[in-house]
Order: sequence, then C-alpha cells, then structure tokens
Amino acid sequence: MLEINTKEDFIIPFEKIGDDEWIERTQIILEAIADNSYATLETPVSDSEIDILEQRLGTALPTGLKLFYSTFGIADIGEILMDFDTIGRLSAIWANSSHGPSFTAKDQEYLPYLITFGDYLGNGNMFCFHEKTHEIYYFDHDSAPFLSKLFDTADDYIRSCLIFAQCEFCGEETDEEETEEWAEEIVEAFVGRAVIDKWHY
Repeated sequence: MLEINTKEDFIIPFEKIGDDEWIERTQIILEAIADNSYATLETPVSDSEIDILEQRLGTALPTGLKLFYSTFGIADIGEILMDFDTIGRLSAIWANSSHGPSFTAKDQEYLPYLITFGDYLGNGNMFCFHEKTHEIYYFDHDSAPFLSKLFDTADDYIRSCLIFAQCEFCGEETDEEETEEWAEEIVEAFVGRAVIDKWHY
C-alpha cells in the first residue's frame, strides 16, 4: 500500500510516458487511487477505439496520451479523464448557444484548435490539447482570459496529477496539509509555480 511519510516517499511515475518502468510506477499509484475509492482499475483502450476517436476528431491524439489510454484506459488520475464519447472540440460546446464565454482575442487564437480530454473535478473547467502543437491548455470558465497554456505535453499534466493524487495517502507521521506542500514542491520543480497557482488556486 502506498504511504507517504516523507517527501521522498512520493513516486515520480515518469518524466515521459514510455520511459523505462513507467508502467510499474504508474500502476502503483493507480492501484492506490482505486483502492482508496473502492473502485477497480479501468480496462486499457483498444487501438481500434483510439482510431475511431481520432477519425471523429480529424486529428491524432498526443503520443503520450494515446499510450496512457492504451495501457491504463480512462483511469482515475486524481482528476477526471473524459470518456471517449465526451471528448470533442471545445468550441463546439457553444456552437449553437448565445450564452457562451466572451472569449478574448487571444483566446480566439487558440480556441479552434483545442480538444477537450480532461474535466477538472467536474466543476466546468477543462483541460484540452492543441491539435497542432499537442500543448495542454486549461479552460477556466470563471474569468478571462479563459484559456491558458499550462503544460508542454499531456505527459506533464498526467504526471502532475499522479503526484498530487498521492497526497491522500498520508502515513501516521504526517497529514494531508503537509503532503500537499511536498507535492507542490515536487510539481513546481517540473512545471513552475505559475502553473500550480493557475491550476489549484
């Protein structure tokens, strides 16, 4: 069972999805998340399911995201990965509505290229990948600008989620407030403080 008593107990699942032992390290974290919520691990997504999704979207999934799906399925990573039926273009959500966000001119530069794949805790904020660059953008429905690039790759996003997810597994010698501080320090070293502030605050 995964237990966090010191900062060094956190598992860094990978630097890049596909690294040596990334499956073993990621499996430990995903099993702990599933056990904690009395759930079972998801079934890997088949190549044919991925092909059908890519054909519907008219673009390829980011390489790391595709490999994650084919290895661990639509897993609980501490945040919500969307079902394949739900993944789609962010702009299409308001295509037939006059009540969508008032996207800024800068937002409009990215909006046509963004494809949703993550629902941040079900609160209406979403993570998207850019179909050309595969960078990861955050849609924040609360305030303009509504779109912010947070991660260079889906690998960076998933790794950060899996690190933060370990905060719940406090040992007897610590508490969740302390593990959250450690997780922030670890993730900050990878992606910078500004990303954490936008994402978690």
